Amino acid sequence: MEKAKTKKEKEYLSILLVPHSTGNVKEYRLTAFYTKLVITLIVMLASLACMAFYIVSTVKENTRLKNSIYELSAINSRQLELLNNKASEIQNLRNKEETINAIIREYAEKHREITENYISGLISGNASRSGNRSVSSFSADIKELNEILKSLNEINSSEDNLVDLTEAEKMLQEYLDSIPTLWPVSGRISDKFGYRTDPFTRRKTFHEGLDIAASTGTDIKAAARGKVIFAGKKSGYGNVVILEHENQIKTVYAHASKLLVKEGQEVKKGEIIAKVGSTGRSTGPHLHFEVLVSGTPVDPLNFLE
Repeated sequence: MEKAKTKKEKEYLSILLVPHSTGNVKEYRLTAFYTKLVITLIVMLASLACMAFYIVSTVKENTRLKNSIYELSAINSRQLELLNNKASEIQNLRNKEETINAIIREYAEKHREITENYISGLISGNASRSGNRSVSSFSADIKELNEILKSLNEINSSEDNLVDLTEAEKMLQEYLDSIPTLWPVSGRISDKFGYRTDPFTRRKTFHEGLDIAASTGTDIKAAARGKVIFAGKKSGYGNVVILEHENQIKTVYAHASKLLVKEGQEVKKGEIIAKVGSTGRSTGPHLHFEVLVSGTPVDPLNFLE
């Protein structure tokens, strides 16, 4: 009987509450079933708390990741936009390079046409004393070269140093500077190239240059870039300067009152080389201006712009 009672007592869990102050001790008894239930509830609550903490942490992490994804997406969009812009710039550069190459090819073709066809024509006599080549025709060639140079300058200034056209411009400008297109003196044409009545002999003679009337002391400028191959006195010409240019071209500046250059000197286009006078075989102050191609006199008006 006592063994049965002891076994029955062991089936209870006693919880004693002992107050600090004076008072009765309270005893709570829980059967084994309720004890297991309480323990199970405690474990479940702890598990729920851990799960809740995990869920909250996971939600926060997902939110952070979402924000990071949004930021990365925005960065990628900006980078894609930059890449598209760069691609557009590269294409523009390619187009620009193609345009420049086309202009350079145009220049090369024009240069070949002028230096080969035109100069060869002069040498063969097609544009010599007969004056077959018109003023407007050569002026049109020079104008076209100037337009090519202008196009290159416009392309070069359209972007901030994207393409260096210095050498191309220099090549074009040097060629233009070597052609005697600049009027050597400001004044009135008093006698043209071709047959005329000689003012001294009154006979029909061939005038191999262009006479431009001007006041004594007026500046005489080089019609093109070149080298002084003669500076001194010549019979009939008085004080004269002769310049040698490219493409077998020479220019003559006669009857000067004063020479300002020396033999062997390099001069630029437009540089003052002498002063107008009336030295030599002359009827008054003027410049006698000649253009020779391969030693053959040609009409200066075919060159002068």
